[in-house]
Amino acid sequence: MRSKPAWMTAAVAAAALVAAEAPAQRAGLPDSSAEEAIEPLFSAADLTYMQHMIVHHEQAVVMSLLVPERSDRPEFHRFADFVRRAQAAEIGMMRSLLDLAAERGLDLPEPHLHDDPPMAGMLSSAQMDALAAASGDEFERLWLEGMIFHHQGAIDMSHAQQRRQLTSGRRPYGLGVLVEEIVVEQRAEITKMRDWLEVWGLANTRASE
Repeated sequence: MRSKPAWMTAAVAAAALVAAEAPAQRAGLPDSSAEEAIEPLFSAADLTYMQHMIVHHEQAVVMSLLVPERSDRPEFHRFADFVRRAQAAEIGMMRSLLDLAAERGLDLPEPHLHDDPPMAGMLSSAQMDALAAASGDEFERLWLEGMIFHHQGAIDMSHAQQRRQLTSGRRPYGLGVLVEEIVVEQRAEITKMRDWLEVWGLANTRASE
């Protein structure tokens, strides 16, 4: 029987880590008296954004768990751990907001994640397989390029969400600030990753395809 790809093993670990860290995220939400003042709570588009972004973030967590065994750079290990923790925290926050929406009686739309076109920035199974099979400089290049692409996809999704907020004139409870944070943080991380591609001499090492 064929063994599971390494990234799938990391995905199982990622799910466990996110589940373990998620309960603390509800503490970061405003108190219940503030919740009562918000009507309506979320639109269907807000809920869909969170459902999709959770899946998007989960892939970044999986990618980050691949780093320690495939790179010897301590700064890269620290960065990957930071990405993992930040995205796991945001997953926890979005799950708490979805739970709050369900508590208020809002119907959560079916995400249909497997039927829709791939979300912006998501790596394919083949790309994840290649990443898990690589090591050293090749892994670092694939990871940095992949995470830059992944982050840019999250930024594009968040910009679309911000445009919806402007059009509707609504700033969804708890979500407006989170969307802004995703854009700002991931832009800064893209800058760092692009710098590393240059400094580590990886920017021009792509094999011809």
